[in-house]
Amino acid sequence: MNSKYIDYTNFNPLKVASIAFIFSVVVTQLVALRIYKVVKENEQLQVKQEAIQVKNQFENVLNNSESASKIIAFLVQNEFAETYFDSVSKNIILENKYIDALQLVEGKKIIRTFPLDGNENVIGYEVLEDSIHKKAAVKAILRNKLYFEGPFLLKQGEEGIVGRLPIYLKGNLWGFAAVIIRKETLLNAIGINKNGMNETYSYQISKKDNNSNAFFEPIENRDSAVSFTTNLSAGDWEIFVMSNNPQYKQRALQFSILGILFSITFAILFYNLINQPVKLKKLVDEKTQDLAILNKTLEKRAQELSNSNKELEQFAYVASHDLQEPLRMVNNFLTQLEKKYADQLDDKAKQYIHFAVDGAKRMRTIILDILEFSRIGKYDEPMKVVDLNQVVDEVCKILNNTIIEKKASIEYGDLPFLNTYQVPIQQVFMNLIGNSLKYSKSEVNPIIKIICTESDEFWKFAVSDNGIGIEEEYFDKVFEIFQRLHSKGEYSGTGVGLAIVKKTIENLGGKVWLESKIQEGTTFYFTLPKNNK
Repeated sequence: MNSKYIDYTNFNPLKVASIAFIFSVVVTQLVALRIYKVVKENEQLQVKQEAIQVKNQFENVLNNSESASKIIAFLVQNEFAETYFDSVSKNIILENKYIDALQLVEGKKIIRTFPLDGNENVIGYEVLEDSIHKKAAVKAILRNKLYFEGPFLLKQGEEGIVGRLPIYLKGNLWGFAAVIIRKETLLNAIGINKNGMNETYSYQISKKDNNSNAFFEPIENRDSAVSFTTNLSAGDWEIFVMSNNPQYKQRALQFSILGILFSITFAILFYNLINQPVKLKKLVDEKTQDLAILNKTLEKRAQELSNSNKELEQFAYVASHDLQEPLRMVNNFLTQLEKKYADQLDDKAKQYIHFAVDGAKRMRTIILDILEFSRIGKYDEPMKVVDLNQVVDEVCKILNNTIIEKKASIEYGDLPFLNTYQVPIQQVFMNLIGNSLKYSKSEVNPIIKIICTESDEFWKFAVSDNGIGIEEEYFDKVFEIFQRLHSKGEYSGTGVGLAIVKKTIENLGGKVWLESKIQEGTTFYFTLPKNNK
């Protein structure tokens, strides 16, 4: 499929950026308007739910009051009031914590009240002489049900509400059964404090036809707030709930401002997109030229590296053949010299010959170790699945004489199969187990343990011993070539073994490290990838 290159130099950057800005502003401000509406609707719904909850709690209190007033009316209609008014009223108040007092009004006058203590001054009070009380009583008669008046200042000295239920005897109005609820009691029942507000909402309960007769101080800005109003017919009350901290304007404004900032950023990006093709093309040309120079440099370095590798291979050949031959000759001639003239040489001369022969042997060993180190990573054998149990068995056979001599114990469990090169991995175990045997304590039989654990991508091996240990400051140094921690008189070796281990493990894609304590032993850890390719 052919693709066409868009030449942005044909566009006017400022014009395109302006169009992008206008488009982005329109979209973001439409979203801000939607946020305004959705958040306001949500807050309005929350206020409505709060108002309905207050109404339900209020109605629950009034329903209990209605039941109580009907019981009192029943006493009067069956001529039990004189005998049982106090006891029945007491039980009602004990059972209903939201009723403070019960009264009987015969005609216009209060004749009985419970509890009497603290309410003595209401006995004989002509309650219907007051025009406001009379108006509320008339509503109760017209509705023939419990009707509440208030809040107002009770004769007892506190604010409260009074509900009156008409009582009829033989078809004629006898009076009223009255329920008194203090304002404090009522507010506790519906969960509103005396100030009519909390952190979230403000409340107002007032008569529909008389807003001055309200439970709380007037609320300012009622018309502009998030609010809800519901009615309660038992007292012709209007329940008003308003949110104290509506967030719909703030959230919409925040998004609107962010939308404008985004639109500005969006327009700048568009402007740069249209204005930068030439600069980008120039930059690409420069980078292409730099890349070409870098490729030439890499080719030159690769050739140099190839030449260096050939030189190293040539050196390895010389080390394995040309340098070893003179050493063999020196060693042979000195050995023959010692045999032929043994009777004519004194002890000093024999010692010198021994030193020379030993030096030649050690030089040959060092040359072979260098050769082995240089060959790491150049494997003639193909990679194959290797049973590490067989590898360790073979190492133990090779080191069998030393194991028997030191009475050593080699312990290992079920080791895995690895897709790797057999010779180098065998050399790793040979060097690590050999080191553990070499640096064992003379008075303790060596115990060497090989443990393998599995993770998602690697096998982790641990080769531990109970030998002389290594000081922490030498943990890294022991892996460097020709680095020895002991003199040749104490322990033999060239200091190449652990360097070979490190280079081999890293060449196979793993890591090697150690942990050790002096006179307690050493553990060498190394990892090998599961899927070696």
